Amino acid sequence: MVKRISALVLASALTLSLAACGGGNKGGNAAPAGESGGNAATGEKKVIKILHWKQENINKAMEEINKKFEEKYPEYKVEYTTTGPDDEYKQAQRARITANDVDILADLSGMRLSPQEWTPGAKTPDWQQWIDAGLIADLSDQPFVKNWNANDIEKAGTYNGKVYAIPTGKVAMSGLFYNKQIFEENGLSVPKTWSEFIKLNDALKAKGITPIAVAGKDVWPLKLPVFALQSKILGGGNQQKWIEGVWKGETAFNDAEAIEVLEKAKTIQDNYMIDGFMGIDYASVPSIFAAGKTAMLADGSWDAPTIATANPDLKFGYFPLPATEDAAKNASFVGKYDVTWYAAEKGPNKEGALKWLEFFSEPENYTTFVKAAGFIPTQDNISTDSEFIDKELTPYLGDFELAYEIMMINRENVGEHLAAEGVHTEYLAPGGQFKTAKELADVQQKEWEAAAPK
Repeated sequence: MVKRISALVLASALTLSLAACGGGNKGGNAAPAGESGGNAATGEKKVIKILHWKQENINKAMEEINKKFEEKYPEYKVEYTTTGPDDEYKQAQRARITANDVDILADLSGMRLSPQEWTPGAKTPDWQQWIDAGLIADLSDQPFVKNWNANDIEKAGTYNGKVYAIPTGKVAMSGLFYNKQIFEENGLSVPKTWSEFIKLNDALKAKGITPIAVAGKDVWPLKLPVFALQSKILGGGNQQKWIEGVWKGETAFNDAEAIEVLEKAKTIQDNYMIDGFMGIDYASVPSIFAAGKTAMLADGSWDAPTIATANPDLKFGYFPLPATEDAAKNASFVGKYDVTWYAAEKGPNKEGALKWLEFFSEPENYTTFVKAAGFIPTQDNISTDSEFIDKELTPYLGDFELAYEIMMINRENVGEHLAAEGVHTEYLAPGGQFKTAKELADVQQKEWEAAAPK
């Protein structure tokens, strides 16, 4: 996930190029920053600029919702732009919000990583910088906010007592998809402890079946199975305690628990991943699993619709990767809030942005979205008609626990082996240069200490 590209140079280039072309992938009628783009006298439509990342199932639902919006409000035109995910999207976000060239933008998670009193010198997240700079609209008084679950709005959309964001769903990201037919035909069952998990993988290999697929080329998917390890091992199962301890000098990136996480991650990568996993991209991996080429897939629950589309006849489930020998502790997912909408305060069409969010928040339109996304709804009384959500996710949800990367608050200018709040198992062999978990852990701790405020 870590890319060696100057964020400043790329952001500047994007600011110029996106502002020049209006940022759209549909063309036509793009308004200059700060203008609505509409002209009642000529019948010219008012443009609403929405920025999102590429994710086929969600993009299709968005296009359907946008079409319905334009039919209901013919005075508006929705300009829906998508970029590549992750770093490419983050750069587009920064470029367009600071250029006042977007009306609605999605975030990769709910509000997170805000500095605390125990995090001196912590990095301030982009969303907080934008709010503090007056670039994000205050939604507190908007009637549509009441359509959303109050607890989810509080956890993922509220800052300094005001609502600035709408989190559209929750996802589990510490589990493994599994092929039920392969399991049944080979007399295998869902593992509940780490040792059972290892025995399962060894049994699959003995039968000539590749245990796990993962998209190593995109790097970030390597973290997904590690989230279970972190949540159940760090702090004895209390990540918050461990994270605060790192800041206070009471725990460390090379302490026994942190090394255990890396060692178990390396065990999975060394022994049970599909051959050549570091060359497999994220767009391809659901089809590999759906075709029955592996028994399991390390991925977030959001990809269930993609897998089902790739093979409608496939019977698959999803279980928490069991990190410890305590079956009860292992029996829950960790995850995050996904696609979170912000409205730009100084964008070309704030009025249109609020109108669009109001329309999106209507239960009928939201249901279209959440079904396509495969999210756990953040509106109450929404029926997804999803057997996957009801039978595979709900039994393991419990009290929704956030993943490490959502909870970890990083230091400013921390080294590459700790950047972006990740565990960065891509640096472990065979994909990386570190042959042992301790080698990587020691480097991470040194980088943490080097980034401490002077």
